Amino acid sequence: MKLQVVKKLLPVVLLIGLAFAITGLVAASGGSTVGYVDMQRIQQELPAFQELQDLLQRKNAEFNSFGSYLQTQQNNEFTALEKEKEAESKGKSEAERKAIDAKYQEKAVGIAKNYQSKLEAENNRLSAEIQGQHDEIMATINKTLESIAKKEGYAIILEKNVVYYGGEDVTDQVIEALQKDKK
Repeated sequence: MKLQVVKKLLPVVLLIGLAFAITGLVAASGGSTVGYVDMQRIQQELPAFQELQDLLQRKNAEFNSFGSYLQTQQNNEFTALEKEKEAESKGKSEAERKAIDAKYQEKAVGIAKNYQSKLEAENNRLSAEIQGQHDEIMATINKTLESIAKKEGYAIILEKNVVYYGGEDVTDQVIEALQKDKK
């Protein structure tokens, strides 16, 4: 019974602790102004995020095409392996055929693992490319937020979805600054 009460109170205690920590950060920094930014709106309005979405769609199409190519190659190898197994099994005893089946089953598993690793490597390559562009965009946004915070005297700028009450919305300033930098 006590464990259930503790489990229910833990999120509340953590939220109160977070509020005190933020309050302490704001007071310690000498400022009292809290800003917030609507990242969802920034993602909708900035061309860089739209370009990122276009890149994501292109990379998904590229990955699907590569996957289809690998599937065809794998199927061709399986077909050739099956023909090879059938040729080797002709005229063999039941025990020899079982040994041949096991040998070719092992080869088939090796082929499947090889193509799976190629597919995973391509997925990792494409994901890294997309993540790299996303990281660049976020670094630019963070620099802009830092600049606005220093210029306007914000002690802290949070994301809108963690602000329940108060604060000043700096989303328009961020969008404006990022659009100026793009020109």
